[in-house]
Amino acid sequence: MVKSVIKNILKLALAAALIIYLIQSGKLDFKLFYKLLESPYIIAMAVIMMQIDHGIIAYRLRIILEKRATEGISYIKLFIANWIGIFFNSVLPGSVTGDIVKIFYIQDLNKKLTKKFLLVSVFIDRVIGLLGLIIAGSLASIIYYKKLTTLSTQIVPLVHFNFLMCFGVLISLLFLFFAPEVPYKIAKPFKGNHIIGKIVLKLEEIWEDLCLFRKKFIILLGLSTVIQAFAIFIFWFLVHPFAEGDLDLASTLAIAPIGFISLAIPIAPSGLGVGHVVFEKLFSFIGVTNGANLFNLYFFVVLGSNLTGVFPYIFYSGRNNKKIHVEDLNKIEAEIK
Repeated sequence: MVKSVIKNILKLALAAALIIYLIQSGKLDFKLFYKLLESPYIIAMAVIMMQIDHGIIAYRLRIILEKRATEGISYIKLFIANWIGIFFNSVLPGSVTGDIVKIFYIQDLNKKLTKKFLLVSVFIDRVIGLLGLIIAGSLASIIYYKKLTTLSTQIVPLVHFNFLMCFGVLISLLFLFFAPEVPYKIAKPFKGNHIIGKIVLKLEEIWEDLCLFRKKFIILLGLSTVIQAFAIFIFWFLVHPFAEGDLDLASTLAIAPIGFISLAIPIAPSGLGVGHVVFEKLFSFIGVTNGANLFNLYFFVVLGSNLTGVFPYIFYSGRNNKKIHVEDLNKIEAEIK
């Protein structure tokens, strides 16, 4: 418990330090935010599209859950559970996340689904989402390669990095479908190492989980690519009217995935500070000079959209007398471990 609190304090301190640095350097202010408020239709459209994207994510999760059983779980109920989970992802600190909350509500819909299976399902949902992000960025880099590489010499390494990540995904897919035992053989010599061995064991667990969903993997990966491409479009739709420089959709599709991947690393809460710095740098490669401010707009709109999950939470709790408490979450987390 103490360790978790210290970790969260350090994360918040890092986020605060990055924000202060950006403000003091003149790269971040809130003037643009007030301009966005003058265009409420942009905010409304972005939030609506975000909810549509969450709807597709809920459908992807339903496909994953069909591995075991979805009896009693309608798509609408699963969407609501996912929506509540997104809300708690934005308001809960520490290791107890919205994913644990999501597991709590999904199991309430179908007692046949064990907490272990639900944890694996939610984790696979995230992994496939990350792979979809890599594929989306790589496809954009291939389609618009000539245009991107003529924009700036600085963007060329990013485009090639997208290709490298895509190559890694393709190699993994080949192993997954044709030689699933190979990664275990490759990992075997490293298990004896005290430090690397722990990482290898964790990677083996991830690989084992992926193999469970092999039959549906291509469908899930294709759906994830659509989800991530749509998410990048939403980001572009929201921020491009306020960009200081030419921020076209092609460039955003190619470089935004790298920024979004950085947000998935749990360095700071919801990418606060880290996302501002990363997008400031990424957009500078294509001549956009206010990347931190643009990400700031996106950050607050996403936060606002996520907080709408409080409404289904209140409705669900009131209707079913099923309020979730921290003790419930800690119990679920302990059982999973």
